[in-house]
Amino acid sequence: MISKALQLMLPALLLLGACKKDTSEEITDDASTRQAILTDISSNVISATYSDMSTHANELFSRVTNLQSNPTEAQLNSCREEWRNVRAAWEQSEGFLFGPVSSDNIDPRIDSWPVNHIDLDSILASTVEFTPSYIDQLQDALKGFHPVEYLLFGVDGTKTASQLTPRELSFMVALCDNLNQLCAQIASNWQTSTNNSYIAAFKTAGNGSQVYATQREAFEELVNAMIGICDEVAGGKISEPFDAQDPSLEESPYAQNSLNDFRHNMRSVQNIYLGTYSTNGKGLEDFVSVYNLSLDNQIKQDINQAIASLDAITDPFGIAITSQATLVSNAIIRIKTLKTTLEEQLLPLIQQRIQS
Repeated sequence: MISKALQLMLPALLLLGACKKDTSEEITDDASTRQAILTDISSNVISATYSDMSTHANELFSRVTNLQSNPTEAQLNSCREEWRNVRAAWEQSEGFLFGPVSSDNIDPRIDSWPVNHIDLDSILASTVEFTPSYIDQLQDALKGFHPVEYLLFGVDGTKTASQLTPRELSFMVALCDNLNQLCAQIASNWQTSTNNSYIAAFKTAGNGSQVYATQREAFEELVNAMIGICDEVAGGKISEPFDAQDPSLEESPYAQNSLNDFRHNMRSVQNIYLGTYSTNGKGLEDFVSVYNLSLDNQIKQDINQAIASLDAITDPFGIAITSQATLVSNAIIRIKTLKTTLEEQLLPLIQQRIQS
């Protein structure tokens, strides 16, 4: 028999039980929050990164043109500095290699490596005119960042202004003009002022977008791009020269910029996840932290450890693959760990929680 005291408490206990729900059931899929995340990432991260890249590419073209007119050491160093600037912005865009940069085949046209030295030297020895149409039809390994890098720095990074031939200067100007035009094309497609730009299609995912029928598709695009750059850095950019012990396979050997490339690649993942570039906004963390705070912390930790593992390498990458092999191996492991977390935990979370 139930005691009188328990009888008096029973309604309150039943009410408490009715109010207590599983935490996961309390969380609802918030389309407006997802919309804010897509808007902030596209404007504050993607568009801003491409805008910086285009600005620096234009400045590089201007400086190389000045170098052609006045080939001094000061002008050469100025060009090298600006090459690094536009390179940094490009590498920080590789965490979102989708949209026009992919569909318009811009990526291979500006960032194929290694440089084809034999054909490049043949071009320099010829009398062909370096018109825009001629540059545009060149094979990918003969245009873009790395032939410009080769001309600016030389094989061992010690090229002097006096060693630049008129033919090399003319070719460099033509290459930088082409690079500038392609960077401007990407930036234009991600500008909010253009009604038919790609940014409009991305922001309106699931709401009339001609590219993304659902918001889920846009979120999957982001995460798959992040997974892709982690796979490329760990499995290609670092592993290929490391496994072969061949520094000629590294990405930016003439400027000894490869480690910076890798760091900026990881920062591109970080920028998308945090929604941060030059301006702070909502990022993927604002979605993940609602559903799985432990995963949010894990992703941030994995990103930080990936970047820290690259920072730990102090020798130029082409040397470090031998002299600091343990550190290079650890960087591969850390970046692969980040890739696994994104692939096996973040992507399934998005597919589970975003249904439209």
